[in-house]
Amino acid sequence: MTIQNPHDRFFRDSFGRPEIARNYLEEYLPSDVRSLLDLEHLALQDGSFIDETMQEHQTDLLYEVHLTTGDKAYVYFLFEHKSYPDPLVPLQLLRYMVRCWERQAKENNALSPIIPLIIYHGEKAWPVPTNFLALLDAPEGLRPYQPDFCYHLTDFSYLSDETIRGKIWLRVCTAVLRAIFNPQLRNDLDDLVALIFRLSQQQTGLEYIRTILYYLSKATERVNRDDLEKALLRQGAQGEKAMATIAQEFIQEGFEKGMEHGMERGMERGMERGMERGMERGMERGMERGMERGMLEAKKNIARHLLKLHDIETVCEITGLSVAEVSALRDREN
Repeated sequence: MTIQNPHDRFFRDSFGRPEIARNYLEEYLPSDVRSLLDLEHLALQDGSFIDETMQEHQTDLLYEVHLTTGDKAYVYFLFEHKSYPDPLVPLQLLRYMVRCWERQAKENNALSPIIPLIIYHGEKAWPVPTNFLALLDAPEGLRPYQPDFCYHLTDFSYLSDETIRGKIWLRVCTAVLRAIFNPQLRNDLDDLVALIFRLSQQQTGLEYIRTILYYLSKATERVNRDDLEKALLRQGAQGEKAMATIAQEFIQEGFEKGMEHGMERGMERGMERGMERGMERGMERGMERGMERGMLEAKKNIARHLLKLHDIETVCEITGLSVAEVSALRDREN
């Protein structure tokens, strides 16, 4: 069970929500393109078209949408989350679009138009041309024989508030994307957290708050856990509640890592014994011990952190550790 890249996870948890994707298309697509789409029908499709070699810094989502003519089309989101632009993105987009059409052809369906979108939030502005033909040094007479298309770019690397548009879900999502590479993030953290907590008034908002806070705690070194927890505490009771959800997220991560470690140890021990029964027992015992150790270590690490801000009883309630275990950790830290 591999812990997903935090950028991938945040993008999928955000733009995988039809209400956020729909509002993004309403706010950021050119009006002449938007007028062709019936955004009431927006259906997320299964699968990814990203190459394994590109998964480190790209994530994609494909939505089916109806045109106002009644035909269907696709909106293809490509999220570029490395800190600098890749000049070959148009070539990668063409490859992914062809794969989408190939899937349609394999299912004996007519090919549908695809609107390719790039969402970017790196440290530098995006200087790469947005049309494929710019990649080719082709004489004018040969250009009609070359593939060409444009993609729509939304560059959140700019720090201007003008990029924040839309309903609260989209505004929070784009604000977080802009903030993650912002060198002033520590200074702006209170304002960002206050904006995030406006989601608490929305249905299922607390669930998304957990996604956002986990992303901020894992995807950037511009703020640390102390910075984030202090900003949360300044939000009062709802901030303390959110801190508990982050703690549970890290406990779960520790559980998954412990499980992976246990499986590896169990297989090693089982293979050394060279017998099927020994292998099974070794794997079982290794998994159990790895899971237990991973969970316990995760809880202790979180408890050490929380003890700076809370009393022993509160830390026990959040982490599930006993009073004796938390007291021992406090004494050791002191």
